[in-house]
Amino acid sequence: MAVGDQLSAVLFDLDNTLFDRDRAFTSWAEAFVQTCLAPQDDLRRREALGLLQSLDAHGFGSRPAMFATLKKAYPMLSESVDSLVEAFYRRLRDYVSLDEGARRLLDTLDRSGVPFGIVTNGSHRQLYKIEALGLDTRATCIFVSEVFGCRKPEAAIFLAAASCVNARPAEILFVGDDPEADVWGAHCVGMKTA
Repeated sequence: MAVGDQLSAVLFDLDNTLFDRDRAFTSWAEAFVQTCLAPQDDLRRREALGLLQSLDAHGFGSRPAMFATLKKAYPMLSESVDSLVEAFYRRLRDYVSLDEGARRLLDTLDRSGVPFGIVTNGSHRQLYKIEALGLDTRATCIFVSEVFGCRKPEAAIFLAAASCVNARPAEILFVGDDPEADVWGAHCVGMKTA
């Protein structure tokens, strides 16, 4: 930021920004493989983990498609795809934790009186993770694309969040990990980005 620029608020992406979503998924996958697929040896365990990580595609894969593929590969999975998807979202929140650097930054923002919010793409289930991280009670605003009705990088979701934190876009820093959805989207409405 240039000298004289004012920072009135900070908005954050959620996954792989405030917490390590890939690490949380891997921890969930290891537990799932061990308890639900019960591999007979280390090679089969690694194969199952590799398949899960490939189907997950760093969070961009379809959950129903992931579990439909798993059911074909592992017939011992008797639950329906829908049941497996719901169980995944309920259990994943057990493996999320706020990154230490993010925790310190949010504490500093709180102490400084700088409001912060979350703008994330995804379904209403993103709220499970936000609650598990304790951010539902700390964030000034939370915008989840499915609930709001449009996805980043569309301008409307950024502008709604700016209005919610009562700041002009030029006074907001948006922090995210996706060059297009986060950085480009926020930049296009006049926000500073990181």
